[in-house]
Amino acid sequence: MRARLHFAIVLLLAGIAQAQVVDRMVAVVNKHVILESELDQATRVEFLLQAKPIERVTSVDQTAVLERLIDRSLLDQQIVNPAMLDPSPEELKAKIEELRQGIPGASTNENWKTILAGYGLTQQDVEEQLTSQFRILRFIDLRFRGLVRIDKKAIAAYYEDRFLPEVRKRNASEPQLSDVSGKIEQILAEQRIDELLNNWLKTLRAQAHIERMLPATATNAGTR
Repeated sequence: MRARLHFAIVLLLAGIAQAQVVDRMVAVVNKHVILESELDQATRVEFLLQAKPIERVTSVDQTAVLERLIDRSLLDQQIVNPAMLDPSPEELKAKIEELRQGIPGASTNENWKTILAGYGLTQQDVEEQLTSQFRILRFIDLRFRGLVRIDKKAIAAYYEDRFLPEVRKRNASEPQLSDVSGKIEQILAEQRIDELLNNWLKTLRAQAHIERMLPATATNAGTR
């Protein structure tokens, strides 16, 4: 009887010890907790997208990723119905395919699985990160696209000051303004949206309660 009781106590203590190994908090944004596992996953996916070896991740890299996660959290908190902005299964599949085309050797499913394993990732990890990015980008577009107006003077100035000098550097033929005005308008619109977003994020950060804990070490991100 005592032997069984002793064994049960050992198992109970072992369970308590395992329960104490919890996912650490790395930041709190307006009561929303960002966990170490989220930081780790986001770091791995970013390095995958950039084709950078995960073994070379540094604490500086992770701090930068954490700041982007803080921005993402601030924006997520502004979305009333996140599910409405999420990509459809077809959109997500197309995004994954586009991602794979940009990664050398990822065209076959077997190689893709190997590459994911090398980054300590699963297909679900990548889909979760892409879904979050898709939702945020769609939200930003809906919020700011209608506020942006690009006039013809701005397009002409960009054409003369930026576009043509780049074309001449490459010794390429110079297209007419009318042929590239749509492309230039899109570039200027994206730049303006970025400005509006950055200013808004500064305001959100100034109004938010943000607490940062020590991020995961580079060695933790390099090995999983």
